[in-house]
Amino acid sequence: MTEENLIGGKLTSRFYRLPFKEGSRILTQETLEAHTKFRIYKSPYWGTSIKSVSFKNYIMTKILKVEQEPLVQIYFKVEHDYLLISCSVDTDDTYLSWYVYRALRVMMWNGEYDFQAYYWPACFDEETGRSKFLKIFNDRCGFDIELKDGFKGLFRPDDPFPLVDGRKVLERIPVKSTTNTLNCLGKGIGYCLADTSLRSYHSNHYPFLIPYVFTVNANLKTVKTFEHFVFNEADIGDLTLSHEQVELNEVCFEMKRVALLSTRAYGDTPEREQEITATNAANKKKIHQLWNRVWPLLVAQGFTHYWFTYGMRNVQKKPMKKLMEPVSFSDEVPRLSFLLTDKGDYYELFLRFKIKGKLLHFREHGQALPMVCSKGQTLWYLLEAEMDGDMVMFFSEFKFKIQIPKTYYAEYFEKHLKALEKFYEVMVK
Repeated sequence: MTEENLIGGKLTSRFYRLPFKEGSRILTQETLEAHTKFRIYKSPYWGTSIKSVSFKNYIMTKILKVEQEPLVQIYFKVEHDYLLISCSVDTDDTYLSWYVYRALRVMMWNGEYDFQAYYWPACFDEETGRSKFLKIFNDRCGFDIELKDGFKGLFRPDDPFPLVDGRKVLERIPVKSTTNTLNCLGKGIGYCLADTSLRSYHSNHYPFLIPYVFTVNANLKTVKTFEHFVFNEADIGDLTLSHEQVELNEVCFEMKRVALLSTRAYGDTPEREQEITATNAANKKKIHQLWNRVWPLLVAQGFTHYWFTYGMRNVQKKPMKKLMEPVSFSDEVPRLSFLLTDKGDYYELFLRFKIKGKLLHFREHGQALPMVCSKGQTLWYLLEAEMDGDMVMFFSEFKFKIQIPKTYYAEYFEKHLKALEKFYEVMVK
């Protein structure tokens, strides 16, 4: 027995064990009180405070202050299915003390507490107690645990991963050639990919296509002035459109009607929240189908732009020229490609895509799913399956790479890799 094995004079094997809610790291008040006769009938926060002190070698240490009593140290370790907890007074593997009970009640809101933030298996060096993956802060701003740069995509057991099953490819018709019509005043119609962040809470929307009327420069290749967006047929005025542009506009109008996301509001019932989730999911599928329908028409257009809207509320009558980025659209189909690399004590899984066999890297910010763009390029490609979009969205949260410690790779992640191999190219290096 070494000093490193002892926490507050006790082995972790002598810590008290409390089971989590199934499939989570959540400890409920109901479970806690099934393990003790202690109860607090007034507010658990009255005369009580708790402060984080350290997190080392998987052990979180907190200081509990209860009214005028001496300070008590609380120790806990988060395991896969349960919490190990002790204190500097009298808790052991058979007895849960008053101080541990008070500490856990103070931590709980709405009758439960999620310990996921303290669950970092295989992330510490057992000898030094240090972590190559984590940054641990304890300063005047408070206590915090963050992943270090380069490990933002660290995968933990039971972390969510996109469903890899039933990949359905949307059939795409061949590209249709078109005539780019300009009137005698040099006016014509172009098309803008309107995009925003789905994380925004203010009128966020799925990417949609919106027509605009413009005046061309003398070179007949670039836009001199953006006149206004086209929201209906009346906005077109006396412009003459090709048959393909008429069809494009019809799809654009339909896109805008389903692009806006429904958002939850305070007081929504669980039934209402389920309805909102289902509506957004259905509209996401519909938007992808509309993009697939419009793509063969769009790639032949001569005037196309990208605009980051910052929300549907900003989609007003006239475009701002400085915000309109010239882009192009390609009829080539992107193929997702994964690379698994051995980094010593962990694996790293990269996501890239291929165009005509050429490997390209996603730009780290601004994928307008179901469209994707590579680093340093302004050429957009349309994904051919909704599952591809889900995969790109997941990996984009972690700069297109995730890390999996070898300690639990076989048990918790290898199944995901085998599922990927059924639908995508997976290279091992």
